[in-house]
Amino acid sequence: MVDIYRELNPSFVLTHALEDPYNFDHPNAAHFAQETRVVAQAMGHKPGAQYKYSAPPVFLFEPHQPEQCNYKPNLILNIDEVWKEKYEAFQILAAQKHLWGYYERVALNRGIQGSRNTGVPMTYGEAYQRLFPTVEEVLA
Repeated sequence: MVDIYRELNPSFVLTHALEDPYNFDHPNAAHFAQETRVVAQAMGHKPGAQYKYSAPPVFLFEPHQPEQCNYKPNLILNIDEVWKEKYEAFQILAAQKHLWGYYERVALNRGIQGSRNTGVPMTYGEAYQRLFPTVEEVLA
């Protein structure tokens, strides 16, 4: 798995929240994604000049009940351009019809938060939590 990960070299890893009392498989998936990312960058795993030892950022997407999952978003993505397609994709999941309105309200709320915190106009947003810090050249 780790060698496949190195070959794919994704620009980011997207997974579930680290805690979720309602879905035991979600934290397991998150742990597996985190472990794979950490091992993939481990210098001692397969040392050699041909390997890059940096690894992509890991983002946790917002769980259905963030307050129950110790979820602390620190990034909001403007999704105005893709909202229509995303909402149409929701509608394919007939088993989750009861959540369609909820997810729209969450996207509107995150859009308001993103716009107010950055000044970037947006209507719809998605929240993510970073697991690892980023490196920046300046504070902005």
